[in-house]
Amino acid sequence: MELLVAMTISVVVMAAIYGTFKSQEDAFVIQDQVTAMQQNLRGARYTITRDLQMVGYYTDFDTRTYTTIDWDPTFAGLEAVRPILYGRNNDSGAGVDVKPGTDVLVIVKASNDPADSRLLTGGDAVGSNTLSLNPFDINLDAATFKFGLLVKADLTRAEIFQVQSKAGNAVTFTANLQENYGAGDQVIRADVILYKINEDALHPSLQRRNLGNDLGYQTIAENIDNLQFRYVLNTGAVVDNPAGQEPNIRAVQFFLLARTNNINRGYTNPNTYTMADQAVTPNDGYRRKLLTSLVKTRNVGL
Repeated sequence: MELLVAMTISVVVMAAIYGTFKSQEDAFVIQDQVTAMQQNLRGARYTITRDLQMVGYYTDFDTRTYTTIDWDPTFAGLEAVRPILYGRNNDSGAGVDVKPGTDVLVIVKASNDPADSRLLTGGDAVGSNTLSLNPFDINLDAATFKFGLLVKADLTRAEIFQVQSKAGNAVTFTANLQENYGAGDQVIRADVILYKINEDALHPSLQRRNLGNDLGYQTIAENIDNLQFRYVLNTGAVVDNPAGQEPNIRAVQFFLLARTNNINRGYTNPNTYTMADQAVTPNDGYRRKLLTSLVKTRNVGL
Protein backbone atom coordinates (compact mmCIF):
# COMPACT_ATOMS: atom_id res chain seq x y z
CA MET A 1 0.00 0.00 0.00
CA GLU A 2 2.80 2.41 0.97
CA LEU A 3 4.54 1.62 -2.33
CA LEU A 4 1.41 2.38 -4.33
CA VAL A 5 0.92 5.68 -2.50
CA ALA A 6 4.57 6.63 -3.10
CA MET A 7 4.32 5.74 -6.79
CA THR A 8 1.13 7.78 -7.16
CA ILE A 9 2.70 10.81 -5.51
CA SER A 10 5.81 10.40 -7.71
CA VAL A 11 3.70 10.26 -10.86
CA VAL A 12 1.79 13.42 -9.84
CA VAL A 13 5.03 15.27 -9.03
CA MET A 14 6.72 14.14 -12.24
CA ALA A 15 3.68 15.18 -14.29
CA ALA A 16 3.77 18.62 -12.68
CA ILE A 17 7.50 18.93 -13.31
CA TYR A 18 7.13 17.81 -16.92
CA GLY A 19 4.21 20.21 -17.48
CA THR A 20 6.28 23.10 -16.14
CA PHE A 21 9.29 22.09 -18.22
CA LYS A 22 7.19 21.72 -21.38
CA SER A 23 5.53 25.09 -20.82
CA GLN A 24 8.91 26.76 -20.32
CA GLU A 25 10.34 25.03 -23.40
CA ASP A 26 7.39 26.10 -25.59
CA ALA A 27 7.72 29.67 -24.35
CA PHE A 28 11.44 29.65 -25.14
CA VAL A 29 10.88 28.24 -28.64
CA ILE A 30 8.16 30.77 -29.44
CA GLN A 31 10.24 33.66 -28.08
CA ASP A 32 13.19 32.50 -30.16
CA GLN A 33 10.99 32.42 -33.28
CA VAL A 34 9.52 35.84 -32.51
CA THR A 35 13.05 37.22 -32.20
CA ALA A 36 14.00 35.66 -35.55
CA MET A 37 10.84 37.14 -37.11
CA GLN A 38 11.76 40.60 -35.87
CA GLN A 39 15.30 40.21 -37.18
CA ASN A 40 13.91 39.22 -40.59
CA LEU A 41 11.74 42.33 -40.64
CA ARG A 42 14.61 44.62 -39.67
CA GLY A 43 16.84 43.20 -42.41
CA ALA A 44 14.08 43.47 -45.01
CA ARG A 45 13.29 47.06 -44.00
CA TYR A 46 16.93 48.07 -44.35
CA THR A 47 17.29 46.54 -47.82
CA ILE A 48 14.01 47.91 -49.24
CA THR A 49 14.63 51.36 -47.73
CA ARG A 50 18.14 51.54 -49.20
CA ASP A 51 16.84 50.69 -52.69
CA LEU A 52 13.83 53.04 -52.51
CA GLN A 53 16.04 55.95 -51.47
CA MET A 54 18.02 55.45 -54.69
CA VAL A 55 15.08 54.97 -57.10
CA GLY A 56 15.46 57.29 -60.09
CA TYR A 57 19.16 57.91 -59.42
CA TYR A 58 20.22 59.37 -62.81
CA THR A 59 17.37 57.46 -64.51
CA ASP A 60 15.03 60.32 -63.51
CA PHE A 61 16.66 62.34 -66.31
CA ASP A 62 15.35 59.79 -68.84
CA THR A 63 11.87 60.99 -69.86
CA ARG A 64 11.13 58.22 -72.37
CA THR A 65 8.51 55.53 -71.82
CA TYR A 66 9.96 52.20 -72.91
CA THR A 67 7.97 49.32 -74.36
CA THR A 68 10.93 47.18 -75.51
CA ILE A 69 12.21 46.05 -72.09
CA ASP A 70 10.73 43.34 -69.87
CA TRP A 71 10.92 45.24 -66.59
CA ASP A 72 8.88 42.61 -64.73
CA PRO A 73 9.72 39.00 -65.69
CA THR A 74 7.11 37.67 -63.23
CA PHE A 75 4.40 38.86 -65.63
CA ALA A 76 3.90 37.99 -69.30
CA GLY A 77 4.63 40.63 -71.92
CA LEU A 78 6.48 43.94 -72.06
CA GLU A 79 5.48 46.80 -69.77
CA ALA A 80 5.28 50.44 -70.87
CA VAL A 81 7.43 52.07 -68.20
CA ARG A 82 9.50 55.18 -67.67
CA PRO A 83 12.75 53.93 -66.04
CA ILE A 84 12.03 55.03 -62.50
CA LEU A 85 9.68 52.63 -60.77
CA TYR A 86 7.10 50.01 -61.74
CA GLY A 87 4.54 48.51 -59.38
CA ARG A 88 1.94 45.77 -59.79
CA ASN A 89 -0.88 45.84 -57.26
CA ASN A 90 -2.25 42.62 -55.71
CA ASP A 91 -0.94 39.96 -58.04
CA SER A 92 -3.58 37.51 -59.26
CA GLY A 93 -1.29 34.51 -59.02
CA ALA A 94 -1.02 34.24 -62.80
CA GLY A 95 2.61 35.40 -62.75
CA VAL A 96 5.77 33.39 -62.29
CA ASP A 97 6.20 32.29 -58.65
CA VAL A 98 4.42 35.27 -57.08
CA LYS A 99 2.09 34.76 -54.12
CA PRO A 100 -1.50 35.79 -55.01
CA GLY A 101 -2.70 38.97 -53.32
CA THR A 102 0.79 40.46 -52.88
CA ASP A 103 2.45 43.41 -54.62
CA VAL A 104 5.43 43.41 -56.97
CA LEU A 105 7.80 46.37 -57.19
CA VAL A 106 10.56 47.16 -59.70
CA ILE A 107 13.10 49.89 -58.87
CA VAL A 108 15.22 51.35 -61.68
CA LYS A 109 18.38 53.33 -60.94
CA ALA A 110 21.96 53.85 -62.01
CA SER A 111 24.55 51.87 -60.09
CA ASN A 112 26.17 53.94 -57.34
CA ASP A 113 29.41 51.96 -57.46
CA PRO A 114 32.18 54.25 -58.84
CA ALA A 115 33.61 51.27 -60.74
CA ASP A 116 30.37 51.05 -62.75
CA SER A 117 30.60 54.50 -64.37
CA ARG A 118 33.00 56.54 -66.48
CA LEU A 119 33.12 59.67 -68.62
CA LEU A 120 33.21 59.12 -72.36
CA THR A 121 36.45 60.19 -74.04
CA GLY A 122 37.54 60.90 -77.58
CA GLY A 123 38.58 57.26 -77.90
CA ASP A 124 35.02 56.04 -77.27
CA ALA A 125 32.23 55.92 -79.87
CA VAL A 126 28.44 55.96 -79.50
CA GLY A 127 26.34 54.98 -82.51
CA SER A 128 22.57 54.83 -82.92
CA ASN A 129 22.46 51.43 -81.20
CA THR A 130 26.08 50.70 -80.28
CA LEU A 131 28.67 51.72 -77.72
CA SER A 132 32.41 51.16 -78.06
CA LEU A 133 34.65 51.76 -75.05
CA ASN A 134 38.44 51.87 -75.19
CA PRO A 135 39.26 50.39 -72.80
CA PHE A 136 36.07 48.47 -71.98
CA ASP A 137 36.24 48.95 -68.20
CA ILE A 138 32.54 48.72 -67.18
CA ASN A 139 30.58 45.51 -66.64
CA LEU A 140 28.10 45.35 -69.51
CA ASP A 141 27.04 42.19 -71.30
CA ALA A 142 23.93 40.43 -72.60
CA ALA A 143 23.77 37.79 -69.86
CA THR A 144 24.32 39.33 -66.44
CA PHE A 145 25.13 43.05 -66.62
CA LYS A 146 22.57 43.83 -69.31
CA PHE A 147 21.39 47.37 -68.52
CA GLY A 148 23.26 50.64 -68.86
CA LEU A 149 22.59 54.36 -68.95
CA LEU A 150 23.98 57.21 -71.06
CA VAL A 151 23.77 60.62 -69.37
CA LYS A 152 24.38 64.07 -70.83
CA ALA A 153 27.09 66.07 -69.06
CA ASP A 154 24.61 68.88 -68.25
CA LEU A 155 22.00 66.33 -66.99
CA THR A 156 19.44 67.53 -69.53
CA ARG A 157 18.85 64.01 -70.84
CA ALA A 158 19.58 60.36 -70.16
CA GLU A 159 18.70 57.11 -71.92
CA ILE A 160 18.67 53.59 -70.53
CA PHE A 161 19.69 50.75 -72.82
CA GLN A 162 19.57 46.97 -72.75
CA VAL A 163 22.54 45.06 -74.14
CA GLN A 164 21.67 42.70 -76.97
CA SER A 165 25.20 41.45 -77.60
CA LYS A 166 28.85 42.20 -76.86
CA ALA A 167 31.85 41.71 -79.14
CA GLY A 168 35.27 42.89 -78.08
CA ASN A 169 35.07 46.52 -76.95
CA ALA A 170 31.60 47.09 -78.40
CA VAL A 171 28.04 46.40 -77.22
CA THR A 172 24.90 46.47 -79.35
CA PHE A 173 21.60 47.67 -77.87
CA THR A 174 18.14 46.16 -78.33
CA ALA A 175 16.78 49.56 -79.47
CA ASN A 176 18.12 52.78 -81.00
CA LEU A 177 19.09 55.85 -79.00
CA GLN A 178 17.28 59.14 -79.60
CA GLU A 179 20.15 61.47 -78.63
CA ASN A 180 23.79 61.82 -79.62
CA TYR A 181 26.42 61.20 -76.93
CA GLY A 182 30.13 61.86 -76.94
CA ALA A 183 33.18 62.95 -74.98
CA GLY A 184 32.29 64.43 -71.59
CA ASP A 185 29.00 62.54 -71.31
CA GLN A 186 28.73 59.61 -68.91
CA VAL A 187 27.99 55.90 -69.21
CA ILE A 188 26.80 54.01 -66.11
CA ARG A 189 25.76 50.43 -65.48
CA ALA A 190 22.09 50.36 -64.41
CA ASP A 191 20.17 48.35 -61.81
CA VAL A 192 16.64 47.00 -62.34
CA ILE A 193 15.65 45.63 -58.92
CA LEU A 194 12.55 43.48 -58.40
CA TYR A 195 10.86 42.63 -55.07
CA LYS A 196 8.22 39.92 -54.65
CA ILE A 197 6.86 37.21 -52.33
CA ASN A 198 7.27 33.65 -53.62
CA GLU A 199 4.42 31.16 -53.88
CA ASP A 200 5.68 28.62 -51.31
CA ALA A 201 2.68 28.22 -48.96
CA LEU A 202 4.74 26.61 -46.17
CA HIS A 203 7.72 28.96 -46.35
CA PRO A 204 6.84 32.22 -48.13
CA SER A 205 9.80 34.58 -48.38
CA LEU A 206 10.65 38.08 -49.58
CA GLN A 207 12.84 37.80 -52.67
CA ARG A 208 15.00 40.36 -54.49
CA ARG A 209 16.48 40.17 -57.96
CA ASN A 210 18.65 42.73 -59.73
CA LEU A 211 18.19 42.26 -63.48
CA GLY A 212 21.12 44.62 -64.04
CA ASN A 213 23.49 42.42 -62.04
CA ASP A 214 21.61 39.20 -62.43
CA LEU A 215 22.43 36.44 -59.98
CA GLY A 216 18.82 35.25 -59.86
CA TYR A 217 16.39 35.66 -56.96
CA GLN A 218 17.96 36.15 -53.54
CA THR A 219 15.96 35.55 -50.34
CA ILE A 220 16.01 38.72 -48.27
CA ALA A 221 13.75 37.55 -45.44
CA GLU A 222 12.09 34.22 -44.70
CA ASN A 223 8.50 33.65 -43.53
CA ILE A 224 7.08 36.87 -45.01
CA ASP A 225 3.36 36.44 -45.61
CA ASN A 226 2.55 39.60 -47.52
CA LEU A 227 4.13 42.63 -49.17
CA GLN A 228 2.16 45.76 -50.05
CA PHE A 229 3.12 49.21 -51.35
CA ARG A 230 1.39 52.59 -51.27
CA TYR A 231 2.57 55.64 -53.21
CA VAL A 232 2.46 59.32 -52.22
CA LEU A 233 2.25 61.70 -55.19
CA ASN A 234 3.48 65.28 -55.56
CA THR A 235 -0.12 66.47 -55.06
CA GLY A 236 -0.32 64.74 -51.67
CA ALA A 237 -2.67 62.07 -53.04
CA VAL A 238 -2.05 58.48 -51.97
CA VAL A 239 -2.56 55.64 -54.47
CA ASP A 240 -2.20 51.87 -54.31
CA ASN A 241 -1.58 51.46 -58.04
CA PRO A 242 1.08 53.82 -59.46
CA ALA A 243 0.43 53.08 -63.15
CA GLY A 244 1.14 56.24 -65.18
CA GLN A 245 2.06 58.25 -62.07
CA GLU A 246 5.67 57.10 -61.64
CA PRO A 247 7.31 60.52 -62.30
CA ASN A 248 5.00 62.11 -59.70
CA ILE A 249 5.84 59.74 -56.84
CA ARG A 250 7.52 61.50 -53.94
CA ALA A 251 7.39 58.76 -51.28
CA VAL A 252 6.66 55.05 -51.05
CA GLN A 253 5.13 53.32 -48.02
CA PHE A 254 5.71 49.60 -47.73
CA PHE A 255 4.04 47.00 -45.52
CA LEU A 256 5.66 43.70 -44.52
CA LEU A 257 3.72 40.99 -42.69
CA ALA A 258 6.02 38.38 -41.12
CA ARG A 259 5.19 35.19 -39.25
CA THR A 260 7.01 32.69 -37.07
CA ASN A 261 8.50 29.60 -38.68
CA ASN A 262 6.23 27.19 -36.75
CA ILE A 263 2.77 27.39 -35.24
CA ASN A 264 2.24 28.00 -31.53
CA ARG A 265 0.30 25.00 -30.15
CA GLY A 266 -2.94 26.03 -28.53
CA TYR A 267 -2.81 29.53 -30.01
CA THR A 268 -5.08 31.03 -32.67
CA ASN A 269 -4.14 34.38 -34.14
CA PRO A 270 -7.22 36.64 -33.73
CA ASN A 271 -5.79 39.76 -35.41
CA THR A 272 -6.65 41.50 -38.67
CA TYR A 273 -3.68 43.21 -40.33
CA THR A 274 -4.47 46.22 -42.53
CA MET A 275 -1.91 46.73 -45.29
CA ALA A 276 -2.71 49.45 -47.85
CA ASP A 277 -5.79 48.06 -49.67
CA GLN A 278 -5.47 44.58 -48.11
CA ALA A 279 -6.94 43.33 -44.82
CA VAL A 280 -5.44 39.99 -43.77
CA THR A 281 -7.12 37.84 -41.08
CA PRO A 282 -4.99 34.66 -40.75
CA ASN A 283 -6.99 32.79 -38.07
CA ASP A 284 -4.23 30.21 -37.63
CA GLY A 285 -1.56 29.28 -35.09
CA TYR A 286 1.31 31.49 -36.33
CA ARG A 287 2.50 34.52 -34.40
CA ARG A 288 2.79 37.56 -36.69
CA LYS A 289 4.16 41.07 -36.78
CA LEU A 290 3.36 43.90 -39.20
CA LEU A 291 6.03 46.43 -40.10
CA THR A 292 5.38 49.58 -42.10
CA SER A 293 7.75 52.31 -43.22
CA LEU A 294 7.55 55.46 -45.36
CA VAL A 295 10.54 56.25 -47.61
CA LYS A 296 11.06 59.45 -49.59
CA THR A 297 12.09 59.00 -53.23
CA ARG A 298 14.71 61.74 -53.10
CA ASN A 299 15.94 61.28 -56.70
CA VAL A 300 12.55 61.53 -58.44
CA GLY A 301 11.16 64.82 -59.74
CA LEU A 302 14.46 66.69 -59.70
